[in-house]
Parts: sequence; structure tokens; C-alpha cells
Amino acid sequence: MGLDIGRLLYGIRTKYQISVNDICRGICGVSTYCLYENDEMIPDILSVNIFLDRMGFGILGLTAYISEKEVVYFKWKESTRACIRNENYKKLGMLLEHMPTGNVSLNKKIREQYAWFIKGIVAEKDTADLKKATECYEKALECTCGFLIKSQKIEGTFSVREIHIYAIYLNLLCKVNPKEKEEVISRFYQLMQYVNVHYVEEQQKVKIYPLLVCLWGNLVIEGKDTEGSFEIFEKTLELLRKQKSLYCLLEIMRLHILVGLKEKRDMSKEQEDIKILQSFFEEFGYRAQSQIYVPQSNEIMLEHVGQYLSTERKKVNFTQEKISDGICSVESYSRIENGRKPTRNNYKALTEKIGTENRYYIELVNTGNIDALLLRREISYELFMEKNERLPELLEELKTVLGEKEVAKNRQYLEFFQVSIEENTGRKTWNQCCDMFRNILSYTMNEKEIGKKRHVYTMLEINLIDHISVCMAKDGKSEEAMHLIKAFLDDMDFMKTEKYYETFLAKLNYARWRSDRGNFDEAECIYREGIEQRIRRNKTELLDEYIGEYAYNKYLKNNINEKQDVKRYLLYALVLSRMYGTQRVYKTILQFLKKINEED
Repeated sequence: MGLDIGRLLYGIRTKYQISVNDICRGICGVSTYCLYENDEMIPDILSVNIFLDRMGFGILGLTAYISEKEVVYFKWKESTRACIRNENYKKLGMLLEHMPTGNVSLNKKIREQYAWFIKGIVAEKDTADLKKATECYEKALECTCGFLIKSQKIEGTFSVREIHIYAIYLNLLCKVNPKEKEEVISRFYQLMQYVNVHYVEEQQKVKIYPLLVCLWGNLVIEGKDTEGSFEIFEKTLELLRKQKSLYCLLEIMRLHILVGLKEKRDMSKEQEDIKILQSFFEEFGYRAQSQIYVPQSNEIMLEHVGQYLSTERKKVNFTQEKISDGICSVESYSRIENGRKPTRNNYKALTEKIGTENRYYIELVNTGNIDALLLRREISYELFMEKNERLPELLEELKTVLGEKEVAKNRQYLEFFQVSIEENTGRKTWNQCCDMFRNILSYTMNEKEIGKKRHVYTMLEINLIDHISVCMAKDGKSEEAMHLIKAFLDDMDFMKTEKYYETFLAKLNYARWRSDRGNFDEAECIYREGIEQRIRRNKTELLDEYIGEYAYNKYLKNNINEKQDVKRYLLYALVLSRMYGTQRVYKTILQFLKKINEED
């Protein structure tokens, strides 16, 4: 069972009373969009992204099953992000010349828009041709929302990407013609108001609002009138904290301090924090100035549909001839496994033949019910923050919203959530929780498949494996837990799929176990890679724990020359934990730092 994407699009649109014209304007025709909502066609991943974006609904937690050519495009796109982040604009220009072509299944207008945006950045930052850069940004906007340039009001629906390009365009206009400054300030403020009103989810708002505040604030701070800006900066910092985002953090903190000092406020604590964080970011290669140009990272997890069919086919011992018989030619089927996207009818017939799902998009809770998905996200947040009081109530509410039929279809997630509550509250022993998680995992996969490099994991299966390994370790079976996680991570490396969020906890636990066994150098590499990965993606989930464990690993080496390093990393972890982490983690890091200081 997959996510009912058509029903979801319809549910969000009608819930928030958004017109079809506003959603599909510049992207596709109204008749085409209606086919998507009516489940007569499956929209491509770029279209899904921008539709949900325009409705103010985030996509975190979504997995898409796509063709090899589509995967190549997204890998190319991630490479362009890396170039912008590292301010390597020469290489960015070269990548632009080798943009993947032939992705006919991906929305052409959205791909063209991104290409024009990259051309604009190269012109502005590499060749300093501001006139050409302005023209490129305008062409990018014209691909899907050209009316923004001429319109006096911000009306309609806009995605994060469209607002991002428009913001960069406005910022450049102000540089080219300083006389436009007041108009640009007003426009930025309108955009900030638009995002506040139209982006219903804070996880969506945090992708663009801090950037708008940052660009607006840099212009406002130059003038005499900064009234009300302190509160805006403060609320933006609170949004970043709540959504565990590093996006434009240093710049917002700097503006917050400047206005605070201007208003004669005591900003000594904030000044101390920013000094520590600046040191942290510099040490790990974060370039604050380039962040305003970096497009948001892809939050949809990607799977190769051909690889998925291949692994499922082999599990039931079907040859390519047997699975394709009566559906398509063997040659056509072979091309699907090697990267081509199957037609909708063929995909359905092939998956039915081997008794598996024809997946296009899947979520932790697979439904088209918008209220159920919003509840699922609230549950995930409460679980992560270790707020257990409301969890049983939220579980019952989710079951009611889903209804009997969809409760049965989402049995694996609901039971996983129930056992997670038992685990968090200590109502069951670690051994009991481990057995229950294992049983729930068995609904969709055989645990013996882990490590055999032939299973395409869902996000829920990965969460279950994480919990099984933790329960094992807590129950005194850390060696067994380590082997389980190592086998799983080997599968991930073999499949070469990007699962940033799901593997993050698994890698943290594996590094801990390696460190406990004296494999300090291996653990250090994993910790450092995890820290850098979090920074690259502007995320802080578990970041304080990674840094804290990184410091502890150095401490266990018992190297007198690394003592100051340990203190420095603990200080980084302490500040980030106070800002973003849980009380439990903050107390642990604080106690360890006190112990280190006492030893001196």
C-alpha cells in the first residue's frame, strides 16, 4: 500500500480552500492536474514537490520510487548545491554545461527554472555580470511565476523555490540600483507576511522565512527605524529552534544582537553563544554568506523502481522471463530493471504477479487523509522530544481519523508507535520491546534478509531496525545489536540510496559501539561525517549528541594533547543542546563538561 497522492492533493487543497488554477499555474494545465487528483495519472516527483510546496505542506517523510534517469538528475542537482555551499562557482558553471537531459518524465518547466537560477548565480558570483544575473533570475521566475516581477501584490500560491529565486532577485536589484531599497524592503516584508499566512506547517515555513528575515533585516538595520525588528528576529530564532534548523542561524543571531544593543538590551549571553557557534561552523567548513544562495535540500527519499522490482522478483525466485510473461517483452522488462520507468499498467501488473506493492510514493502513514498526516507529524515530534504525556491520546485520535479500513492498512506503523510508547515510559522490559518490534518488522520483511543486499527498505522498517538494535543493547546484547546495524548499513551502502534521515540514528549507535570496543579512529570518522552531514542539510536532530559523542570518543583515547579539543567540542554541544536538544542530553553534556574541568 502506498500514499494516495491524488487524494492527498485534493484533501490539502480543499482543506485550505486553494484554487486549482493557483496550484497548477505555470506548472501544468488544469485538466492535467485534475487527472492527478482523480488518480488517473501519477504526477512526477518535481510536480508533487511544487504542488505540495505551493499549498504550504512539507514533504519530509515521503519516499518516491523513480527511474534511474530521474535519480541521475537529483544527484546532479545535489552536486550543484555542494558547489554553491562551498562557493565553487567555476565548477558550478561546468556542472551546468553537463546538466542531465532526456528526463522526459520530470516536469520540464521546473527543470528549466532551476537551470536559469544556476546560470544567474554563476553570472552574479563568478563573472560579476550583474545585468546577466538579473536577466537569468527573471527568466527563472518566468518559467512558473513571471507575474511576480510585475505584480504589485503577492497573490496566489508560491513554492519555497519560487520565493527563494524571487528573494535573490530582489536582493540583487537593491545592489544594482540602491534607489530601489525602500521598495525592496517593502517587498521582502510582504513575502514574510505571505509565508506566515499561507504556509500552514512550520516545517515548511522554516525553509524560507529565515532567509527572508535575513535579507530584510540586513536592509532595515542600515536605517534608523528598526522598531519591531527585534521581535521578528526573536520569533525567527524560536522557529529555527522548534524546527531544529540551522538555516541562516548565524545571520539571524547577528541581526538580533545588533538590534538588541541598539535598543540598550543586555545581549551578553547571545554574544557569547554566537562566538562559540561561529567557531564551530568555521571548524566544520560552514560558509554563512553562501547559504542565502543554496537551494533547499531534497527531503524526498529516493528509491530506484527498477531495483525495487529486481529485489522483490528475486525473493520469489522469478526469472525476468517469468515475471514479464503476458505483460511485456523480456527486453522491455530488463530495461525497467536497468533504469527505465515502467508504464502505470505494466507496473501494477508486474507487482501483482509477484505479490508486492506498486509503490510510487510512500509515507510512514500511507493515506490520503491530510488530518491523519498532520497528526503523524505531531506524533513524531512528541516522540523525538521525549514528551510522552499526550502520546496515547494522539494515538487514539489518529486511529479515529484514519477509520477502520485505513487502521488495518497502517497496522505496522500504529503498532510500532504503541510499542514506542511502552519503550519510552518503561512499561515493558527491553527484551519485551525488542520481541514486539521484531514481530512488527516481520509484517513486511524477514529479519534474516538484513545484510543480504537484496531488500529495499521503507522508512518504517529502518525505524524498527533502529529500535530493535537499541533494545538489544539496553538488554545487554550490544554485540548482537552492533552486528545487526552493521549488516543494515552495509545494505544501505550497497543499494546506494540516499536515506539521510533514517540512517542517522543507526550510524550514531554503531559509532558508540565501535568506540566502546576501542575502535576510536573508526568511531571518530563516523561522528565527524555525521556532524558535517547535519550541517550541510541545515538540520540539528541528534547533532548535539553526535558532537558530545565525538568529544567523549576523544576523551577515551586518553591523549593529553586532545584535552582542549574535548572541552571545545563539549562547549559546542552544550550550546546547541540548550538551543535545540532535549533536557536529558543537555544535562548529560553539562555533567561531562564539569567532570573534565574538575580533572584539571
